[in-house]
Amino acid sequence: MMMMGGNNQITTQNEGGGSNNGGGEGGIMLKKGPWTAAEDAVLADYVRTHGEGNWNAVQKNTGLARCGKSCRLRWANHLRPNLKKGAFSPEEERIIVELHAKMGNKWARMATQF
Repeated sequence: MMMMGGNNQITTQNEGGGSNNGGGEGGIMLKKGPWTAAEDAVLADYVRTHGEGNWNAVQKNTGLARCGKSCRLRWANHLRPNLKKGAFSPEEERIIVELHAKMGNKWARMATQF
């Protein structure tokens, strides 16, 4: 069974990790769409307690209706405490330009330099 409403979509997932749009036994309801502040708090608290890694365990241990990949990406791209947000400094811009001249569009490789 697949239900959709606005930006929040709910799908089912088999315990084996595959998508199952038809629903069925063993299906787990997963939420898609924007994260709420409450979901962010649950994820951040879980990571503070248990550390990063084994993202599929987040759903099992917290009841959060998100897949492991979604949890990992939310943590890495939005919730990590050491995540730098905002504009680059002039020095950082200079380094980016130099690295781009050397490496081209290898952004992940360049990010390791920071």
